[in-house]
Amino acid sequence: MLEALDLDPVQQQVYEALVDGAVTVGELRAAAGVSAARVRAALASLEKLNLVGRFAADRGGGGAERYLPVAPEIAFESLLLAREEEIHRTRRHIQHLAARFRAHTAGRDPLELVEIVTGRAAVIRQVDQLQRSAHAEIRGIDRPPYANSDPDRLDPKTGMMPVQAQMMRRGIRYRVIYDTDGLITSQRFDTDIGAAAELGEDARVMADTPTKMLIADDRIALIPLRAAPNELASSVVVHPSGLLEVLCEFFEVLWGRALPISDYLSGRRPGAPDGPSPQEAKLLALLMTGMTDQVMARQLGISYRTFQRRLHGLMERLGATTRFQLGMRAASLGWLPQAPPEGPARTAKNGTA
Repeated sequence: MLEALDLDPVQQQVYEALVDGAVTVGELRAAAGVSAARVRAALASLEKLNLVGRFAADRGGGGAERYLPVAPEIAFESLLLAREEEIHRTRRHIQHLAARFRAHTAGRDPLELVEIVTGRAAVIRQVDQLQRSAHAEIRGIDRPPYANSDPDRLDPKTGMMPVQAQMMRRGIRYRVIYDTDGLITSQRFDTDIGAAAELGEDARVMADTPTKMLIADDRIALIPLRAAPNELASSVVVHPSGLLEVLCEFFEVLWGRALPISDYLSGRRPGAPDGPSPQEAKLLALLMTGMTDQVMARQLGISYRTFQRRLHGLMERLGATTRFQLGMRAASLGWLPQAPPEGPARTAKNGTA
């Protein structure tokens, strides 16, 4: 844990042994399990960092030289402050470089505004790097195929991708649109999606999303190289440009059309939990037949206008904006019959049914 302060493993072992009560080179050697030479070297470096104090042997010449640790809350405070100042200076320099980069981007060759990343491992690294580069927000469209979903990539404590969990704990906002196909096939509500929701992810769901996408702030985006790949083995990195602006606007349009999934994640279902009314159940069954609206209205024994009113009322009740979404929501609630009812009997050419 002290490696962040540039202490190597032996220095850490020696300091912690001092904290636990060892005071001589012999005692430290036994506690740390390293040679006396390495113990002395570690003690010398710890002295230079003002983490350890040395006390001479007894005046009579008996006994060994003794070492005592400086209290940790005092010893490491100055090191932490120095490291924080280094980080602040580094961040300011990065911001300066970013400003220079943006200024230079305006005159760049268009071919330099995008780059191709090939190979599954390279795509995964780019996904992680893009998330770590965010200052305020990550926006994403999540749909198959997945290059980043192996079990060994999941944090065992959170059940989600470790980089996303790390960034969300730092205060980075995540807005994600999940494709219904990916949710149905991967059954992720109780794993990473639920864990992300607990950390504050703002998630919505949409059927038939056009592409995967990941955007960090308004600075960089990542999309698949192919529109419908069988596996995610290559991606396009989009730098500040007109194309990036379009991708950002495109996400916002889809976000406005997508539906919240908070009800799914909490175990509830939108709409009325008591199920459809008999009229709604029959309307849903007829929708599965592919009949025209006029024919369905006649089957229900109502006018076309009344049919439209009932249809839109049902869509509003389930939070659907399209008939496809209505079907998906009704299916997820178990409101659809196992098989569609037969349509009106058609008369054959010879007059028999």
